[in-house]
Amino acid sequence: MSPSVPAKAQAPAIVRSANVPALDRYNDYKAYLRYDFLHCCAYCTVSEAEAGAVRFTIDHYEPKTARADLINEYSNLMWCCDECNMLKGDLTPPDIARAAGIRFFRPDHDIGVDHFELDGLLLKHQSKIGDFTIDYIDLNRLALRRLRTIRRRLLDCEKFVQEGIYALRRAHIDRLPHGLRGRVVTAIANAAKLGEQLAREIDNILRDFAKSELIDPDPESAERAADRKKRMKEHMGLFAGKWRGRDF
Repeated sequence: MSPSVPAKAQAPAIVRSANVPALDRYNDYKAYLRYDFLHCCAYCTVSEAEAGAVRFTIDHYEPKTARADLINEYSNLMWCCDECNMLKGDLTPPDIARAAGIRFFRPDHDIGVDHFELDGLLLKHQSKIGDFTIDYIDLNRLALRRLRTIRRRLLDCEKFVQEGIYALRRAHIDRLPHGLRGRVVTAIANAAKLGEQLAREIDNILRDFAKSELIDPDPESAERAADRKKRMKEHMGLFAGKWRGRDF
């Protein structure tokens, strides 16, 4: 029998780190969000590596326009691809709608299989939450159907096609992509302790697999920005005239 990733209890795919400090600006949580969300979109599950040219952003589950008190609250922030963020927008179902199950899915609270199932390349709802989320975030848009096609070619595993990197946490090793399989086997062989330690090691491998270095902070950006500003001042001093299209 092939070894497998230790099965985890039915639980939300995203478990937030317990040691995240309270920060004054939500953008400063970027590194923590990328880590906790395994470098994947909270809603469509596309990974940074799969997304290519698609930008990733920070989404406020409860929009800033509705809950200003949660703007910098880590538990309200989601790592999200730009497309899902724009489609979700600032839509805020009222309490009476939420009581009837009309709200957006959130992977740090909800269990995916309770709300979604995959039918071919189409995501179908299992609940009102799933229906609302699929509808308003357009989780069957062409780009996502193409992504599911690519995933299916890479790995014949329904849960991976539906949930992406999140599902690989629970996949059998012989179903993992070849580039991951050896690393996971090594992690299992070298783990001094089983259980949570092994699960953490496999999660780290999956994060590496999903991560895009294009999004990593650039340590030289501040220096380059200062140089650009200096050169612009030199140009503006040498050549008089209007340098901007606006008057303010």
